[in-house]
Amino acid sequence: MYNTKQKAILISCLEKHKRESLTVDGVCAALEKENEKIGRSTVYRYLEALVSDGMISRFAPEEGKSVTYRFIGSGCGDECHFHLICTECGEVAHTHCHELEALFSHMASEHGFRINEKKTVLYGLCEKCGGAV
Repeated sequence: MYNTKQKAILISCLEKHKRESLTVDGVCAALEKENEKIGRSTVYRYLEALVSDGMISRFAPEEGKSVTYRFIGSGCGDECHFHLICTECGEVAHTHCHELEALFSHMASEHGFRINEKKTVLYGLCEKCGGAV
């Protein structure tokens, strides 16, 4: 996708909210607060293109909730394959875990199934919502 002013504005907005996972409506609201005028359908098109480019992640929701997007830029890259989403507060944590790498290696060698680590999402409770043991 071409580098346009609208794309740059959208990336800048997402980067400012990089600690949040935003729905399309959330992105539109954040743009509106910044007095930026980008149509909803244009936002959606750019979000999907940025997912394809690896600049943002798209998280499928639990049933009945909206898809969310989160800026990863180059900060996630190869050092951060796995995403943990709290089902209570919605926090998304990026993590690198050798234990999960071992599981994925096992799945490939023993079961002939290669898991896409960058698209792997584990749902549960974060520490502040009661997930600590």
